[in-house]
Amino acid sequence: MLIKIFFNFKNKLKSKVKNNNYLQSSELKSVQTIGIIGDSVSFGLKSSMNYGQYLQKITGGVVQNLAYSGAHLSDNGRKSIFQQSQYLDLCDLYILQGTDDDWLANVPIGHKDDTAKQSYIGAFYQTVSQLHHLNSTAKIIIVSTTCQTPVWGNVVRRTDKTENMLGHSLHDYMIAQEKACADLKLPFVNLMRQTLFDPSKKSFRKKYMPDGLHPNKEGHQIIANEIVKIFKQNFGS
Repeated sequence: MLIKIFFNFKNKLKSKVKNNNYLQSSELKSVQTIGIIGDSVSFGLKSSMNYGQYLQKITGGVVQNLAYSGAHLSDNGRKSIFQQSQYLDLCDLYILQGTDDDWLANVPIGHKDDTAKQSYIGAFYQTVSQLHHLNSTAKIIIVSTTCQTPVWGNVVRRTDKTENMLGHSLHDYMIAQEKACADLKLPFVNLMRQTLFDPSKKSFRKKYMPDGLHPNKEGHQIIANEIVKIFKQNFGS
């Protein structure tokens, strides 16, 4: 079953034309089943449609989305992204999105040899290993968090550059995850680009991310577009 891109971003995402125009018509390799693990963004909190549902619409396939709001990547219990991977079905494509919750909880970034309980990166390697164990021929795509500026009214709670008690910003966690992807030769969708998500601007929040943290339907369309772009670049058309 071919992935077909039906979205015309020219009118809906005028500010994103340079990033999205090339996807107005293309075909990608066959994908019939997609497994998604992540936190509230992948879950689609505060949005009428999440990126997984966009991918389901494109492929016509089955999407299993086990993402959970507030999920750590590190193994702190059943709702963690690490443990979400234990409950996935056999899929053609797995999508693992990073999370800000380990950063907020002051979980160490760590190293590849750590256990899933010890650190963010330790859990990342263990989770990817589980995905390979589920289906050794499956395609895997890793997605970063977005830039964020969560607000209460007009009050900014924090930004992605805020340092936690360990002295790390959210960027530090995503940089470590991107390096791990390079080590594992996994495609990485970098959403931490202000050309894609700039919630520091009130006008952007109003259109794509009202609370500065959770993308709305239009914001998830951007994410789906980037995933399809990286899929095509890495797995051909």
